[in-house]
Amino acid sequence: MNILEIASVVLLIIGTTVMLLASIGLHRFGDTYLRMHAATKSSTLGVGCIMIAVALHFNDPLIAVKVIALGMIYFFTAPTGAQVLARGIHVARFPVVKEMWVNALAESEARMDELTAAKDENAVETQDS
Repeated sequence: MNILEIASVVLLIIGTTVMLLASIGLHRFGDTYLRMHAATKSSTLGVGCIMIAVALHFNDPLIAVKVIALGMIYFFTAPTGAQVLARGIHVARFPVVKEMWVNALAESEARMDELTAAKDENAVETQDS
């Protein structure tokens, strides 16, 4: 075995271990925010290690370019999708675990409540006339 094969095996083991831990986190974590954290952060690292292992194993510049392109797509879409889902979950006011005591979006929540109340008042006035 040469050094590239050893490195690719080590990266595959690291990647699959991280992906396994991410799947355990999906099962064990208490609320949607923590589950999304396990799904995106850990799996991004796992997929990254696996992609690097593939590029090292085949030792072909064309495959390396393809792996880099796929990695960039994955690294941009997974966190962005999680951010959009987290915002939707926050707007829908899904329940959170009791240990979640920081609410960084409290100001936007108050503004959203004001807009909803104003919208409701306008709807009532429109129905009365």
